[in-house]
Amino acid sequence: MSQKLLLSIPSAPTLDARATAGLVRRWRHASDPRNLAVVYDELRAAGPLVPTPWRALLVTGYDDCRQVLADRSWRTLSASWRDRHRPGWRDSPSTAGLCETPLQQDPPEHTARRRPLAAALTPRVVADLAASVVEPLADEFVREFAARVRREGSADIVAAVCRPLPTAVLAGLLGLPAEVDQAWLTAESLAMVRVEELASPPSVVRRADQAAEAQLACYDRILADRRLRPTGDLLSHWAADDPEGARYLLLTLFSAGVPTTAALLAGLAQALATLPGLAARICREPDFADRLVDEMLRWDPPGRVVTRVAGADTEIGGRPLPEGQIVHALIGAAHRDPELFTDPHTFDPGRPPQRLLAYGSGLHYCLGALLARAQATAFVRGFARELPGARLAAPPVRQAGPSMADITRLPIAL
Repeated sequence: MSQKLLLSIPSAPTLDARATAGLVRRWRHASDPRNLAVVYDELRAAGPLVPTPWRALLVTGYDDCRQVLADRSWRTLSASWRDRHRPGWRDSPSTAGLCETPLQQDPPEHTARRRPLAAALTPRVVADLAASVVEPLADEFVREFAARVRREGSADIVAAVCRPLPTAVLAGLLGLPAEVDQAWLTAESLAMVRVEELASPPSVVRRADQAAEAQLACYDRILADRRLRPTGDLLSHWAADDPEGARYLLLTLFSAGVPTTAALLAGLAQALATLPGLAARICREPDFADRLVDEMLRWDPPGRVVTRVAGADTEIGGRPLPEGQIVHALIGAAHRDPELFTDPHTFDPGRPPQRLLAYGSGLHYCLGALLARAQATAFVRGFARELPGARLAAPPVRQAGPSMADITRLPIAL
């Protein structure tokens, strides 16, 4: 979200944003989950709704965040909202592209655009894909990475595994042509989604716009070829049914699926390389991988912030809010809520299961959640098996900003 967009948000109820300006500033510049933990506690102490200088409210409690995600009266910053509040927003191809995806749509557009994705990502389809595509690919990527670490002494697992694996899995799901450069597609997907970070600088927005245009042009070429020479894969069906909509289905899958899953895998790799005993336990108890994935989704969810606008007068936590009020639901803070999670700042894969918000709730629950989890568990088991004794060769490098968990470099040694 650009600074210009932030300043166009309607007025919030009268609150003293000056008193919390420094705290909000620290939140916006934090990225490491340990630093964010301190900020989350301070935000929670400031109240369930923390005013920002751009007249939005930060929502910190679990129950309140869940209400924002699940209640249909809360709307996205859709194309119609932006037409009213952000003149000229359509000049940004990345923002315009995202508003053609279910990520930034409300019913009925959201329902229609989401339907083909739901059909392509049913539990049965994902289970079959996990066995036939996800697990073999994860094993291959991790095995090759382990060989490289033994050969070179250390290597960056983000560039070698965490980022390319989700793209390869989506390529297998879709039937993406072999001539498509998957490394290029990964880089463009990561660049485009940065436009969603709060107050993205102009250089990031320009790069996101270039990535959106390049991706859509690539998808158009692929779909045109599939219409002429169908092969019976998912791409062929989408190209035949709705070529215009299909380009945005592809944009949805790669812009939403690649960055978030890559962030999850990188967080898991860091945990396995820094917490003794995790890998050995997974080798003994393969199902423990699911517990580890759950705790990583709690500890540092890939998408830490969800922005919504009140579609009608409403309330949060007993406090009335007017129609048009913008809120940022802090999923990272909700997952550290001490009223729900015991000792919330401790990373503990053994904690009892809880209903997490990492993949949303209600109408916008992530359709790719099962596929992302399949990749995460396969990756964790492969890492534990192929990289015993793994350790960090250098501290992780993180992308700045509070909205998205994104380790950009994580060197691993043995």
